[in-house]
Amino acid sequence: MEMSQLQNFIVVAEEENITKAADLLLLSQSALSRSIHNLEKELGVPLFDRKNRKIILNRYGRAFLLNAKQMVQHWDHSKLQLKELIDPTMGSISIAYVHSLGLSYIPAMVKIFKQISPSYSLSLQEGKASTIIKDLLTNTVDFGFGTQYKTFPELEYTTLFTDRIVLIAAADHPFVKRQPISIDELEAEPFISYTPGTELKKLLDSTFSSQNRTLHTVYEGLEINSIVGLVKENEGVAFIADSVVSSINGIEKVDVDGLTIERPIYLIHKKQGYLSKAALAFKQFMLEYHGRNG
Repeated sequence: MEMSQLQNFIVVAEEENITKAADLLLLSQSALSRSIHNLEKELGVPLFDRKNRKIILNRYGRAFLLNAKQMVQHWDHSKLQLKELIDPTMGSISIAYVHSLGLSYIPAMVKIFKQISPSYSLSLQEGKASTIIKDLLTNTVDFGFGTQYKTFPELEYTTLFTDRIVLIAAADHPFVKRQPISIDELEAEPFISYTPGTELKKLLDSTFSSQNRTLHTVYEGLEINSIVGLVKENEGVAFIADSVVSSINGIEKVDVDGLTIERPIYLIHKKQGYLSKAALAFKQFMLEYHGRNG
């Protein structure tokens, strides 16, 4: 039995969908199915019931899931403890964050943390919210930063701040001079959207759907850097986090009458298990950084 088999099993068990789990694990569906089959063969029992292309955790799988999580945690924690025994003054912290936080928030935070704790190293990783959750559940990263529609009982979510989502346009766009604009005007304007399935797109879709509004999307499936670039060229307007606007030249915020969109930004980590001294120091720093008590 390999640790990768257990990690694969955990993700499949959480998703109960081979296609989604394979995407999260960056594996082909055939490779993931083979991994699960080999694990079941070694254990001598099926872990899932398979019906009409659906894969559902059965009673053997539910019993084994808790043990699998404990084994993966114990393995990862043992490696961390050995590293600390070798050199207790050193340590590394791995963090993952959604793309929009990488423009200004994460760089500013990292700079201050490194000034305070120069002996600790940080491993940084950008990704989609779903990928960050997979990495947290499989102990690939220590902490995740982002917003979540779906929460997991194994994870702890600490609200760091609330981020406003604002409309942006090119600095010379007509909206900038005559704001606030109406939602009717926004509906008629070419709109640039995010990749389907991302948390920010879900939030925007939910907001406008609840008001029976439909934006005139001309580009979709993009990350924030491409979106901002298209906005600068007057190819459309877009919504981005207010926290990053000041770090970008050539765009302006546009007020939309009667529209407020906000999202909580969480610090996320596993509820149970071993946190290294470095990880504990980083968590305490984050709480103090946002004026919270540890």
